[in-house]
Amino acid sequence: MREVKVTSLEKIEATNGEVRLLVNSGDLAMVFPQDLWESVLKEGSFPSGPTSREVQELETIKRQLGEHARENSFATILEDVPLGGPLDGRSVQQFDLVLRPAGLLAVTTGYVFLPVVTPEHVARLGVSLKEDDFVEQAYLVGAVADRRTLAAGDEGLKVLSVRGRRCSASRFELAPELWQVLSEKLGWKNVEPVAPGGPLGADKNYGREG
Repeated sequence: MREVKVTSLEKIEATNGEVRLLVNSGDLAMVFPQDLWESVLKEGSFPSGPTSREVQELETIKRQLGEHARENSFATILEDVPLGGPLDGRSVQQFDLVLRPAGLLAVTTGYVFLPVVTPEHVARLGVSLKEDDFVEQAYLVGAVADRRTLAAGDEGLKVLSVRGRRCSASRFELAPELWQVLSEKLGWKNVEPVAPGGPLGADKNYGREG
């Protein structure tokens, strides 16, 4: 394997479906196909901060979930439910929403909404969830969550990212009220599933957005 150390970046050009990086004082050109370049950006360990549009969509999901629950006479509709323990600087870890549809087989679901979800958030909430006898499953919904974070989810605690419309579960495994809001209110056609259990996760073959 031949290695070339990049010491400077002179210019980035995007033309004809390719991204061209001129590096090392222009002595070396690195050429990426557009889809490969986008994949490299997507796989970054630390996601860039959410855009205002992504944050707005996150807030819309939260608002629409509450409205959907009230319109359909859910048995439980609670906001700001304490769990105990710090999360993202909060003095008390809490669910932003706790919802339970009417019906004998209904499941009580807790939702936490954050601009950026990290593996640390998943770990902390996972510990608290195991000690909670009220909420049966939970979702950490972020404007941004990278693949490492998505892969940290499990059967009881799922992670959903507005950016990329990705989740640690397929759309068929989502809480019915959540998928109804995403598909009917926001127009999502699918989510890209990222399987839990690995450092970067492995995509399930449920299909991509579109």
